[in-house]
Amino acid sequence: MMRVLDRLDDSPALVQTDLVDTLAMTPLSVALLGDQTRHTGLARSGCYRWFMDPAEHLMVPEEARERYGRAQAARLWAAPTAGSDTPRAARILAELQEHSPEFVRMWELQEVAQSYDDGKTILHPELGRIDVDAQILFTENRAQSLVVLTTRPGTESHSKLELLSVVGHQQLTS
Repeated sequence: MMRVLDRLDDSPALVQTDLVDTLAMTPLSVALLGDQTRHTGLARSGCYRWFMDPAEHLMVPEEARERYGRAQAARLWAAPTAGSDTPRAARILAELQEHSPEFVRMWELQEVAQSYDDGKTILHPELGRIDVDAQILFTENRAQSLVVLTTRPGTESHSKLELLSVVGHQQLTS
């Protein structure tokens, strides 16, 4: 995965575990999503952060938050069969069941992630809405994935991503 990621210097791309721990990111991915590798403890898991950190919701349009939350809960349902760190998955599950009514409601749906939506909208703090398509390459046991985000050429989202590739994660406004 890292050899492929290292060649994607012109695309936002990241390597994640099945618990949505971000292991590595391209510079453009950091500019688009912020540094997802900086988290520690249970908060390394994007599933955990979605339900425990309200700031995570700021990157997803309000109309997509329910679907996104259900997808996160479904990924946690699938994690123990995907080669995951099962004890850590159990700790995340216990914490979310104790502290997040939103998670409990979605967990009780018993949805299991089998495939991932390839289109999503990211709300960048300075550039606003950026629509991306996600191409995902999985390891054989699906415990890790390489996610490459692309935009459709000629769109406003494509122009915004091109701007980010030039300015990186510099602040765009004073």
